[in-house]
Amino acid sequence: MLQHVVLFRFPAPLDEATDREMRAAIAAFPERIGELTRLRFGTDLTGGRTDGYGYLLFSEFPDEAALQRYRVHPVHEDFLDWLAAHEATLLGFDYDLDDTTVLMPE
Repeated sequence: MLQHVVLFRFPAPLDEATDREMRAAIAAFPERIGELTRLRFGTDLTGGRTDGYGYLLFSEFPDEAALQRYRVHPVHEDFLDWLAAHEATLLGFDYDLDDTTVLMPE
């Protein structure tokens, strides 16, 4: 298993309609892309310490091959195009879930 975490920063706050559009696109990932074993998406509650990154996408995949298939899937690529059109800055981090990273099992 591995986790894929992405932070999103936009040059200006998203209006309600654009926020809903982004959330709907992400919510469709499990059905339209598959591959994921867990998916969460949220906004920062405090507005501080985020350096402007206001959204976080948290996902899990069974293995690196599944993550690679997700990355090149047309639905994911369309979402990346949407983010580019909205001038988003992304910060991503991927890591294995193993004995050295899972400090508090579920």
